[in-house]
Amino acid sequence: MHVTLTVLICDDSALARRQMARALPPEWDVTVSFAEDGRQAIAAIRNGQADLLFLDLNMPVMNGYEVLDQIRLDDLPTMVLVVSGDIQSEARARVMARGALDFIRKPVAPEQINEVLERYGILALANNTCSSPGTTALALPTADFLPALREVVNIAMGQAGSRLSELLGTFIQLPVPEVFITPYNQLAQHLSYADGSSMSAVSHGFSGNGVAGEAVFLMSSSGFSDLESLVALDMPEGSNSHTGILTDLSELLVGSCLKGISQQLDIEFNHSYPVVLGHEQECTLLLDCESSALDVLVINISYHLSTPDMDCHLLLLLTADSIPALRARVEILMQDTGEQAQC
Repeated sequence: MHVTLTVLICDDSALARRQMARALPPEWDVTVSFAEDGRQAIAAIRNGQADLLFLDLNMPVMNGYEVLDQIRLDDLPTMVLVVSGDIQSEARARVMARGALDFIRKPVAPEQINEVLERYGILALANNTCSSPGTTALALPTADFLPALREVVNIAMGQAGSRLSELLGTFIQLPVPEVFITPYNQLAQHLSYADGSSMSAVSHGFSGNGVAGEAVFLMSSSGFSDLESLVALDMPEGSNSHTGILTDLSELLVGSCLKGISQQLDIEFNHSYPVVLGHEQECTLLLDCESSALDVLVINISYHLSTPDMDCHLLLLLTADSIPALRARVEILMQDTGEQAQC
């Protein structure tokens, strides 16, 4: 008796769920369903809806690591392929140790998925003989502009986090990035670290293809002593090591993050040399948050370093005039670039 394979795609991003579904082999005779967080995924597995689970890592409510732990604890019947923008080598090692079959890097491509499914013999479990519609009849998720942009940022953030992890030799815990529009003079209300703590910050201007803004890297002033032993700096005698650390880390994170966004949206960014905004000041003073009532599109990313135990923050502040150009680029990602092959 023929049994259709059940496939579950678990990701908090509708864009990511759509891209993953589009990457599945069109000849596959499978039933596909979706989950938006780990709790939904666990419930679906218990209901027999996940012979195969494509699992994101960075999610609210219950993240991918917690899902893998729950699957192993309860011995739940599913095969897991992790699909993530967190490409740190330690992230891959952690999910493999928790029982994942493999780790797939975002953004996914059909050739990439096909190769993994073939390697583990999963593709042959549900060959379509054209007696059923396969995956071509699947209703794909849709995403609004800001949530879709958040997924673009999520992938770029992961690339930047991986470089930071390699530089410092520590695991970086990645957040779900925040993407929102607000008047600039209300920005501080949205930032958890605008609490009066003493911080240091550096700024880079950037622009390209109708998109312009400012990237600001911020970190606690108390974190420099811990980082000095981790970051190798070739600095002139008498220079400020705190400024060196700040500018080095900002160059790495800003450059990597903008590159990741550029690759996905086909935008060529240029960014300026870093300008130190100040040391040992409150976040609101560093950002000059009362200076303008104009709307800005804000991308807020907080990286948590495991060793030393500290946070650093990357803010991308884009002008309201940039939104139409960004929206047009993001909408291209939501379009189907071609019909999947029919039998």
